[in-house]
Amino acid sequence: MLARITIATGGTWSGGAGNFSPSVNSLNAFYTPTPEEIAAGTVTLTLTTTGNGDCNPASDEVTLKFTPAPTANAGTDKSVCANDPGVNLNGSVSIATGGIWSGGSGTFTPDANALNAIYTPSAADISAGTVTLTLTTSGNANCNQVADQMIITITPEPVINAGIGYELCSNNAEIVLNGSVTTATGANWSGGNGTFSPNASTLDATYTPSQGEINSGSVTLTLTSTGNGKCLSVEDQVTYTFSTAPTADAGTNLTLCANNASAQLAGGVTIATGGTWSGGAGSFAPNANALDAVYTPTTQEIENGSVTLTLTTTGNDDCNAVSDNMVITFTPAPTANAGSDKVVCANNVEVSLNGNVSIASGGIWSGGLGTFDPSNTALNPIYIPSASEIAAGTVTLTLTTTGNGNCVQVSDDVLITINSEPIVSAGTDLTICSNNATFDLSGSVEHAAGGIWTGGLGIFNPSNTDLNATYTPTLPEIISGSVTFTLTSTGNDKCIAVTDQITVNFTPSPTVSAGLDITLCETSPLASLDGNFTVAGGAQWSGGNGSFSPNALAMNATYNPTAAEVASGSVTLTLTTITNGNCLPESDEVVITYDKKPTVNAGESGGFIKWFIHQRE
Repeated sequence: MLARITIATGGTWSGGAGNFSPSVNSLNAFYTPTPEEIAAGTVTLTLTTTGNGDCNPASDEVTLKFTPAPTANAGTDKSVCANDPGVNLNGSVSIATGGIWSGGSGTFTPDANALNAIYTPSAADISAGTVTLTLTTSGNANCNQVADQMIITITPEPVINAGIGYELCSNNAEIVLNGSVTTATGANWSGGNGTFSPNASTLDATYTPSQGEINSGSVTLTLTSTGNGKCLSVEDQVTYTFSTAPTADAGTNLTLCANNASAQLAGGVTIATGGTWSGGAGSFAPNANALDAVYTPTTQEIENGSVTLTLTTTGNDDCNAVSDNMVITFTPAPTANAGSDKVVCANNVEVSLNGNVSIASGGIWSGGLGTFDPSNTALNPIYIPSASEIAAGTVTLTLTTTGNGNCVQVSDDVLITINSEPIVSAGTDLTICSNNATFDLSGSVEHAAGGIWTGGLGIFNPSNTDLNATYTPTLPEIISGSVTFTLTSTGNDKCIAVTDQITVNFTPSPTVSAGLDITLCETSPLASLDGNFTVAGGAQWSGGNGSFSPNALAMNATYNPTAAEVASGSVTLTLTTITNGNCLPESDEVVITYDKKPTVNAGESGGFIKWFIHQRE
């Protein structure tokens, strides 16, 4: 400020909240207002005299007015791509009359004084990746110029690679693409008439060319970047070529006889280095890789009437294998059926054969030493085995076709098994005691399922089909003295039943008599026994605790009872047969009774007379 005073020696500034430099006492101080004062637009300062002597101080005011300062706005920061780097600037100024751009080594269009110029970065700017531009106000009047900056970021342009083309076989023409892209978010394939799987926006999609592309020999595909942001799309191309596919020729179809069915094959291939045969379950000679192999079919293939063989190329390089089919048809071969195997029995040996043939006009039987009735050229004769064949147990007969035309004769066998006839044994004849007449049979049967007993009226236990049944005869059978049993084979299959007999004889049973009962006085207890027996080898006394004299084996022994037996009044003795052979022992009893001895009591007078009279009575 430029102030002056008179009379007084000095002055001092007041009234503002700002700063006076160098001090408030400097008449020509610089005043720096506060932001609030600037914002208010005015501030009033007062200069008051100092060093007034005996005078009152004097003062004066000055009002400072603040006009707005210029502003510059370079706009927001920008991001552009290296392959589309032009930037539309959007600068603005206020208060000042204009502005000027600076800071880059590129060009401003139309010039640097245009607030909305287009800035084209230089190669150095692009290489650096960023450039900072400054917008500075011009025409600022009494204001200081102001400036603002904006940064332009220059991102790399997209890089795309469609991959390297190569040759594919025309029958294996699916192409696994190998595209890549950087900076952009993706890419799209184009340029072909085929299909992209899963879609054309997949960098490693599988491309299936059209048949027209395959026939033309090549296809060129273009990969174009997508999701480029500020960048322009970029593209790259790749070319694939298609080579000729292999061919296979399995030769003409063949018709062969079913029993002369080996086939001479005549296959051929091109492009591929070889071929292999498949499709049949038979055998290829020398092996399945020989184009001119001989194929021998399986029986099942012959029965089916045909087989389809496939010739497939090998050594295909990058091509898919190709194949060709040929059909071998088999006309029916003669058949011979000797019938199912037979089982006969040695005692029933005639066999009814049941042969048949097809295609051929007839057949002939061979292989046996027996006889064919009416002849061995009859398909259904009766065959009677020889004695040696019966002894051997088997014979194999062969039926062979005759009248086979141009086919090979065929034959079939039938096995005749000759089972042994049943062997039945009823066991050896038996002799049984009549008092032990229940006996065990002991039959046996071979080559049959079982047997059955007949001929007796008694009881078979558990049944008459048990070979070892226990038999209880009837009383009339025992009395008659014998019974004859027949054991007959059962479950004979092809055999005639066989029988065998056994006779059982019944011998008399032992008898025994212990004699009549005996009564003795207890004072004379010795008993003379009178036993006898028949059939058995002897008999023995038992039943008493006394003693037998001379021994218990003597039929007329004397028995001396014990005192207890005498006191008890009786004893029962038993005579039992011994050495009974196959008979049961027999026994008989005798009872010895002991009377009390007499007693005497003379008593009163006359007693004797009474006793005497009693005794007389």
